[in-house]
Amino acid sequence: MWEKKGLRSNSKRILIVNQNWMGDVLFSTPAIRALRKAHPESFIGCLVPSRCREVLENNPYLNEVLVYDDRAPVFSPGFWRLVRGLRKRAFDQAFFFHRSRTKTLSALLGGIRQRYGYGSEGDGRFLTKRIAPPEKELHKIDFFLNLLEQLDVPPDGRVPDFFPKAGSDAALEQLFKSSGIDPEIPYVVLHTGGNWELKRWPADYFVRWIQLFLSEFSWSVILCGTSSEKGISDAIAANFSPRQVVSLCGRSSLDVLALLLGRAKFLLSNDSGPIHLASTQRTPVLGLYGPTSQRLSGPVSNGSVRILQKDVGCQVPCYFRSCDTRVCMEWITPEEVFQETLKLSVEIGASERA
Repeated sequence: MWEKKGLRSNSKRILIVNQNWMGDVLFSTPAIRALRKAHPESFIGCLVPSRCREVLENNPYLNEVLVYDDRAPVFSPGFWRLVRGLRKRAFDQAFFFHRSRTKTLSALLGGIRQRYGYGSEGDGRFLTKRIAPPEKELHKIDFFLNLLEQLDVPPDGRVPDFFPKAGSDAALEQLFKSSGIDPEIPYVVLHTGGNWELKRWPADYFVRWIQLFLSEFSWSVILCGTSSEKGISDAIAANFSPRQVVSLCGRSSLDVLALLLGRAKFLLSNDSGPIHLASTQRTPVLGLYGPTSQRLSGPVSNGSVRILQKDVGCQVPCYFRSCDTRVCMEWITPEEVFQETLKLSVEIGASERA
């Protein structure tokens, strides 16, 4: 860790106040990398809710990952615990990747004298330096990098980082063994869920795609996701032999999932956290986008990326929580996705077709 390299007595102590969701925190990692490059001898901590801790806890550009309760209202016991923790760590500067009056107030009360973030007139009153928000919408990665550039921190690339912790390889091998998966057989990974139902490709479409895929490829199909997505994946896997299709939903840590994706031939996924985690591992990605914008939140990777999205006449991004028709996802047919799969297989040099 950077802390062990010997900090000079006059080096800064920097806090990053990060976003609340896995995908967004992954999008922030190029900015974290840039900040470390600009301040190689400083102590850098990052504040995230507990559900995002795993994204950053092995990141070598950070000295500490701090966890807070993002549901704690201002002046609640949880708020004051955060303030006391910040005072104890004596940070000099705070960079706010998340616009939140509660968090900027906690930084003020926590004794952080320099507080930087996006803010306009009448907004961001607890910031000591307000950066005008971009005039046009940027990709989330560029949104964070732009904030730092306005504060004289140059970018250091756009591809996100994720660093699995030591021992994750052995955990993956054990997961393969307990699930009856032969790691010598090439496999693809599917993520069929998502935290927002409108972003999900219909389950029967995934079933049809798998049928087409298995008719052409001798590879295995592995379904990934959280415990809450297990029902969807299990229902899809039930249509096939467990030797061909297996669901690992809820059975892997984020570290193991990253390694699972890193070994995969490619990932087929809705717009969700795993699609961005795969990008950190250079895994080829075939993404299915509907109500969200690939321009603003698409995967950024050094690997192959193909996105399928239909223009159905709706505004994108769309923030409706429900929709009667959901044509943005339903108009993407399994046959169309399979044809894109064949193109991707040629691109990545697939050699074990059935």
